Amino acid sequence: MKLSMKFEDKRKGLEFISEKTRYKILLTLLAKQPLSFSELRKLLPSIPENNLNYHIKILKENNFIKNKKVSEYKRSEPRSFYSLSDRSNEILKDLGLTDVKEELQALFEQMT
Repeated sequence: MKLSMKFEDKRKGLEFISEKTRYKILLTLLAKQPLSFSELRKLLPSIPENNLNYHIKILKENNFIKNKKVSEYKRSEPRSFYSLSDRSNEILKDLGLTDVKEELQALFEQMT
């Protein structure tokens, strides 16, 4: 049985985000965004830095997260801030996770 391109893209997207580190990153950004790399590290201490960096790169390359470089920050060099892409928002909505966004935000507020 051949699926339409729309459903095939969703299937591949779900398969892609089912990797636990990527899923944690997306849920963290759902709860609180935009976040810098150092803020993500702080909120996800169980993920080693090199692993976090790798999965952020993969998520960006596959259009699941966006990054915005801000040069007017506390330091002189540009700093990247990450947020969910439309593709991620759509998949997370389809999974019903955007309905619990407020609860996730409350949990993260308690952590910080």
